[in-house]
Amino acid sequence: MRWRWSRFVLPGYLMACCAILPVHGWLNDSPLVETGGKRRIVLVLDGVPYETIVKMRGEGLFRRFRAPARMISTFPSLTNPAMIEILGMPDSPGYEDHYFDRTRNRLVGGLQDRIRGGKFIQGTFRQTFDYHASALKGSFAYLAAPVGAISVAQWDLASFRQAFRRSNAPFFVGYLGATDSLTHLGGEPAIKDFLSTLDQTLDELMDEAERHGGRLEIEIFSDHGNRYDEYRGVKLNAALEKAGFVVEKSLRHPRGVVLPRYGLVGASELFTAPENKVRVAEVSAATEGVDFAAYPVNGNVIEIVSRRGRARLSREGDHYGYEDLGGDPLGLNDVVGRLKARGAIDANGYADRDDWWKETRSHRYIDAPRRLFGGFHSHVANRADLLVSYEDGYLLGSPFMGFMARMVATHGNLLPGETEGFAMSTRQTFGEAVRGYELTQLLELNQRNRADLLINGVGHCEAGVLLAKSLAGVE
Repeated sequence: MRWRWSRFVLPGYLMACCAILPVHGWLNDSPLVETGGKRRIVLVLDGVPYETIVKMRGEGLFRRFRAPARMISTFPSLTNPAMIEILGMPDSPGYEDHYFDRTRNRLVGGLQDRIRGGKFIQGTFRQTFDYHASALKGSFAYLAAPVGAISVAQWDLASFRQAFRRSNAPFFVGYLGATDSLTHLGGEPAIKDFLSTLDQTLDELMDEAERHGGRLEIEIFSDHGNRYDEYRGVKLNAALEKAGFVVEKSLRHPRGVVLPRYGLVGASELFTAPENKVRVAEVSAATEGVDFAAYPVNGNVIEIVSRRGRARLSREGDHYGYEDLGGDPLGLNDVVGRLKARGAIDANGYADRDDWWKETRSHRYIDAPRRLFGGFHSHVANRADLLVSYEDGYLLGSPFMGFMARMVATHGNLLPGETEGFAMSTRQTFGEAVRGYELTQLLELNQRNRADLLINGVGHCEAGVLLAKSLAGVE
């Protein structure tokens, strides 16, 4: 009874609340703190695709910015590993906020942590920002979609603007997470409308700075892309169970597999016993919608399995090799040929990561060797036994999320649309493409003194908390 009540009341509450509060924020905006001199904003837009920014520039927006670069995300192309790489932070507990904890041998995290907020922000990369929306506010976007997503994104922008105007920090770093949910739920028309408002907001802030005798430089980047499509679900659970595996929440059965399902994304992380990895990869790769499955043999070798064939990636330090075992599943044989032709491959068959980068920047699987090894050995403490990348147009995730919203864009896989975010600046040009780990130095994020963390919405209406807890079944 409570579920039926809350699923109708909460969306209605949020639609009204989220429509009013952005307007309230704009009408009660604070005057800009007059600091004079030069100031900088670095603004992170979660999940805004490179292709959309290019279109906006073609329509005459963001005219004060130099040409955008493609920002190449991690694999999986998800916020946690991507931001850990970009910021150079300690490993995140999981690839997503709902993850498998190996020590406790169970799935942890999720909606309850977002409601409480503490675990979602405190002690994570999110704490490094000078502005970050509250966890509860971000959760509203998926309720009453897409109206909730549109309202929350505008609310987030108004709150960021207000936080910056109240601050006297010479270097202010903000994070707008609502852009990702807006892209997921509203598609390109919705995110373009938001970006138009963002462009106007940034112009106003730069004009204000000039009127006060100062100068405001702004740099913007996103942590991954989002591909616009009509998405179908991958029936990976059913395929594994049909093959005799037991999909469970903790590894107890000899043929047990844990498959965390959070959000609705283009890649999955699987956990199982070592003796199961080969067969789980084969079953996964044969499932409709799966592009390939990968698993580590050891710290320096990864096996790739797909319906096209098999391959092996290996490494020695920052040098990588690719061996086609039949079918060339990643399509890298031509790349290897070009590397050999210009003498970039050593006697052991390895090429430097920068040589791989140069030869794959326009490839279907951009920077694949480094990103695949990163997926298994970097950014995340509870690392997967297998990573599965889905074909464009396919996803897998939370049944609850699937009930609440219809995805019209997502991210996660190794392919360009879901991988490629963007980076652009009013003060420098990043070139054709940039890797995430290069942004910290390019943006001088490691040279700043943080302002106080401003988490907007912590004191939000108690009715919203109670209703959200009711929806989640939390006492």
